[in-house]
This record gives sequence, structure tokens and C-alpha cells, in this order.
Amino acid sequence: MSDPNKQVENMRQVRFNSIWLVPLIALIVAGWMLYENWASKGPVITLIASNADGLEVGKTKLKSRNVDVGRVIGIRLSDDFEKAIIKVRMQHGTEQMLRDDARFWVVKPRIGKEGVSGLGTLLSGAYIDMTPGAKGRLQTDFTLLSQPPLSTENEGVRLVLSSMDGAKLDVGASVHFRGYEVGYVEKVGFDTDKGAITYHVVIRSPYDALVNSESQFWLTPGLSFKSSASGFEVRLDSLETFFAGGISFGLPTGRTAGLPVSDMTSFRLYSSRDSATNNMYSEFINYVFMFDSNVSGLTPGAAVEFRGVRIGTVLEVPFSGIPMQTLTGLDTPLIPVRARIEPQRLNSLNPEDGMSLAEWHAYIEERIDNGLRASLKIGNYLNAAKVINIDYVGNPPPVKWKEFAGFKVFPTAPDAFANIESKVGSILDNLSQVPLNSTLEQVSETMNEASETLRQLQLVSKSVTQLLNSPDTQQLPAELAATINELNLTLETYQANGQIGRPLRENMVSLGRALNELQPLLRQLREKPSTLIFDSKPRSDVQPKAAK
Repeated sequence: MSDPNKQVENMRQVRFNSIWLVPLIALIVAGWMLYENWASKGPVITLIASNADGLEVGKTKLKSRNVDVGRVIGIRLSDDFEKAIIKVRMQHGTEQMLRDDARFWVVKPRIGKEGVSGLGTLLSGAYIDMTPGAKGRLQTDFTLLSQPPLSTENEGVRLVLSSMDGAKLDVGASVHFRGYEVGYVEKVGFDTDKGAITYHVVIRSPYDALVNSESQFWLTPGLSFKSSASGFEVRLDSLETFFAGGISFGLPTGRTAGLPVSDMTSFRLYSSRDSATNNMYSEFINYVFMFDSNVSGLTPGAAVEFRGVRIGTVLEVPFSGIPMQTLTGLDTPLIPVRARIEPQRLNSLNPEDGMSLAEWHAYIEERIDNGLRASLKIGNYLNAAKVINIDYVGNPPPVKWKEFAGFKVFPTAPDAFANIESKVGSILDNLSQVPLNSTLEQVSETMNEASETLRQLQLVSKSVTQLLNSPDTQQLPAELAATINELNLTLETYQANGQIGRPLRENMVSLGRALNELQPLLRQLREKPSTLIFDSKPRSDVQPKAAK
């Protein structure tokens, strides 16, 4: 029989054979590899985009500063089928990049006014680029931008500008301060509630310190042409804004800097610098001017002047706040114009300095009682642009209304051109009342009497000649003969061919001919005095042509 102790020892040797260490080591290595693979993976983030054009699962990379930091692992549609949901596996150690201000966009070939970009993706394919977040909390859900951001720098301030004008700028338009580029337009939208175009602009650091609560923003077109009462103005900005336009900002003259602004502060964007300047006055007095003359050439934005000094701005021509039924019911049809007087143009922009608004109103009312009136004046005869001129007038017309339809009325007086028309009309009326027929008859009688006088002088001259030629006269003393000779010479000058008689006869004939030629004109002026200014032949209206 065999020894039991020896059998147990053999069984132990079989159980602890070294061959069993191989699978054990393999399991340990596999487990370690699985752990390393799991530990080396970063978080999975979700990008929401309008579409997934150019992206492929397992191939499209996520880069930051041209370094691979992730890869697309899944693409699907959202539950409402309106968006594309893109899953991206980030690398280990990228968690701190995923903050609120991180931005993601697709890099692919693009052609725009800024040039051609993304040509490197023609061979490698599109990829997702990102700017690491630096502020805010950590998150995993982001929105994929439809286009690359213009700047990857987050320093500066972002503002919202609202424009009520029709002009529109594109994304990327420059923002200037005194001609120097300090920012750009980041986003363009439309506010349906206000009916205004909105621009999200970025002012880069350190130029964001130039913006304060009193700053004004206005459009700077590359080429602008303006015609006003001040004349014609052609302005050419930089070549950069000549094609794409731009925005400028600054502090109005005479106004001190305000408080610093924060992100997303709203400002109004004016159409021009002049428009921004005219709207910087916070205190004004609204008036309605009732004109009974032609307001052609008076446009919104025109000046209200006092002896050449601008004190206000025209707002609306004609003013639609007064019902036309009210105006047509008046004895004389009037054209209402809404304008405002801005005392701050003469006063300080600081309401605490100078006269208050109530004091200005009382001051103007007192001057109106003393003859202050408004009239239309041509500011520029080249383009017939008009302004409202306020000045004292002699024998001012009485004030008919202090208020009309709920609005304060500034009394008006006929303008200078209307006064000329009235004076010319008065002259024509007086001319039409002149008794021309009796005057012409008297002139004819005077000419006949002058002719008879000349004939009598000729007879007298002949008689004197006969007297001198007679023998009796020749026997007179020499002194008397000389006197008679002088008298004869004097009478000869009054004859038809004499030095006095001939010009006098020619003048009488010319005067008669001129009076005969004036008779048709005088007859026409008597029947229609207005032909002295206006053409007697009526002009036919231009017939519009039908569109082809």
C-alpha cells in the first residue's frame, strides 16, 4: 500500500503548479487596461446644432488651438426633429474647459467678405473647434454656433444697439472711436416688438473704458451725400467702411462722461452723427407751427433758427397729430408742422445751470406777446431747402390760437417770399387801375401841340428871313441887323432840321411808337396781372408711362 502522506503531498504539488499563474496575470493585466481606459476618458458633452453638415461619427475631431481634445461618438435628431444632437467624448483632463462661456463651432471651407477660410479641411474634413471656458459653472450641454466667432478673446464689453433706420450692417462690421477700430459687430437681429434692427457689438479691452452711460452711437457709411439748408456735403470714410459700413461712438460736445457700463447695456444707434447730436438734448418745448404758405423744402431734421442761431429741430412735416378735418374746417387751409425748441442749445446741458424749462416757456410766451413770430426761410437757394426762422416782426398779426387740438401753437407770419408776392400783386393791382387810355390821349394831344408849335416856329423863321432880305431891312443900322441875325440863327435851331428841333421831333416820334407797342402789354396786364410773374400759357401735366 502506498503511504497517505505521500499522496497528499503530490496533490498539493499539482494544485500550486506555476502554469496557473499565466491566466491569473492575464486577468490582472486586462483589468488594469480596462481601468486605465476608463480612467483616461473624459466626460461626454452634448452639442445642439441646426444641422450636422460635414460631421461623421468616429471621424470628426474636436480641437482647441489645433490640439485634439475629443471626438464625435454619436449624432441623432432631437425629439421634435428640429435640431441635431451631437455627442462628443472629451479627453481626460479637459473638464475645466467646459464652462458657461465655452464656445463651439464647425470649421469648414467658407467664403465671405472677410476672405476665404477653412481651406485646410478640404483634405482632412470638417472638425469642431472650441474656445475653452474661463467663467461660470461646469456643464456638459452647449449650443453649436452657426458660424465661427470673430474673436476668441472674451475680454471687453458687449453692448446691444437698436436702430430704427432702414440701413443694415452685416456681422463683422467695424466699430470705431475717432476713426480707430476698437470693436466689431458680433450678431445682427430684429426686435419685432420695437420694430428695430438690433446689433450685438463687442468693444475690445482696453477700449471698453471709452464707453460710458453718456456715449452715443451712430452709423458711419463709407460714402454719404447730404443736401440740407447748410449746403451739399459729401463725406468719404475709410475704405474699410466704404464697402461694409461701420459704427462709431463718442461723447457729445459739452457733456461730461457718465458711469461705466456693464455687459448687454442697450444704446440707440442713430443714422448719423448730426442725428445723434440733435437728439442729445433731454429738455425741449414742443410746438405746432401753422403755415399758410408752401412748405416744400422743409424736411424733418431741419433747423429752427433765431437770427441765424439754431435753437431747435423740425420733427414732422406735415404733423399728423392734428385731424385734417379740423384744418379743412378753417377759413384758410393751414399746414401744421411739429417742431421743438431746445433751450439747452443756448443754455447748459446740465439742467441745474441756467434757466429751467418752465422759465424758458414763460420767457418765450412773453416774447410772443411782444411780436415774436415764426416764418419759413430758404436756407440754401441751390436746393431750395427751408428752415423755420423766428424773429420779431413789425405790426405782427394777432395771435389766433394759444393751443390747437391739444397742442401748443407758435404764431406764424408770412415769409419773405410771400411778402414779395403780395407786394408784386399790389403793384399790379395799382397798375391795372391807372387810366391808361386818358393818359395816352393826353400824350397824343401834347405831341400834336408840339408839332403845331414847331410849325409856327418855322413860319416865324421864314418871316424873319423875308424881313432880313427886304431892302428896307438892309438899310437899318448894323447893330439892329446883327440882333435880327442872332434871332434868326436861334429860330433855325428849333426848325425841323435844327439842332434842337430835329432831336425833339425824333423823340416825339419814338415816344409815340413806344406807347403804341405798350398798349397790348398794358391791356394784358389789366386783364391778368399775374402774367408779370407766371407764364401765361398753362403747362400740361406730365403723363406717366406704363411699366413694361
